Amino acid sequence: MKNLLLTVCFSLIAAATANAMGPGIEGCSSNCAACHSITKKEAQELVAPLVADAEITEVKPSPVRGLFQALVRKGKEEGIIYIDYAKKFLINARIFDTGRKTDVTQEELANSKRIDPAAIKLDNALVMGNPSGSKKLNVFTDPDCPYCSQLHKELIQLVKDEPELRINIILFPLEIHPTAAGKIDSIVCQSKSSMAEALTLLDRSFDKQEIKPTGCGTSYASAGSKQADELGISVTPTIVLSDGRLIMGMKKAEELKKLLGERVAAATTDRK
Repeated sequence: MKNLLLTVCFSLIAAATANAMGPGIEGCSSNCAACHSITKKEAQELVAPLVADAEITEVKPSPVRGLFQALVRKGKEEGIIYIDYAKKFLINARIFDTGRKTDVTQEELANSKRIDPAAIKLDNALVMGNPSGSKKLNVFTDPDCPYCSQLHKELIQLVKDEPELRINIILFPLEIHPTAAGKIDSIVCQSKSSMAEALTLLDRSFDKQEIKPTGCGTSYASAGSKQADELGISVTPTIVLSDGRLIMGMKKAEELKKLLGERVAAATTDRK
């Protein structure tokens, strides 16, 4: 949400945070969150003068001490802003965990979103792994996306490690990849007669090999773009877990196995 908020000077951020957390009788103990709070209404009042029609849907302590984290929605767009404890500054920035080498803001945003897997249309999806598997992943990808190519290699390893896993691959082209639409039409068209050959074409595309244009008279790329837009997916790759959580970006096979394990554990707990 590039235009949601004004950029705030880092020196002002630091000063505001320091004031909010300063020492003294009226200061905080080691648990600052215990003596600082904010309501959705308060956050809404802070944001309203800057962003018309924006709605605060959630507010909570951020992973960084001294800041609140607010989820902002405007139309179909969602984003995260940070508010200092003094409630004087709105911060439009990303937080990175240097230890985990993770974009925490993106992680929190993805965790806040849910998509009903039943709402995902699979008529034109490619299928990797076990078609009858009890575990499922839905992956939105672009054949010209370099990060998608990296993820695809991890998915190949993942289905080897997880014999009960079915991966549905939904193809859609990003605007920055002008040749992706033609490749998608060719790949999905091929899947109607041979899924194995379609997956081979996808492998070739990720390996930057030429794919001869073929078609079935249907714009599968347009259909994929429409579905992604309806679901609010604009980043490739995006993984939709069976519980509806969104995982954006490239992940290693081991990370994905842990996510699958978390879901299995949650399902077992729910049945008790």
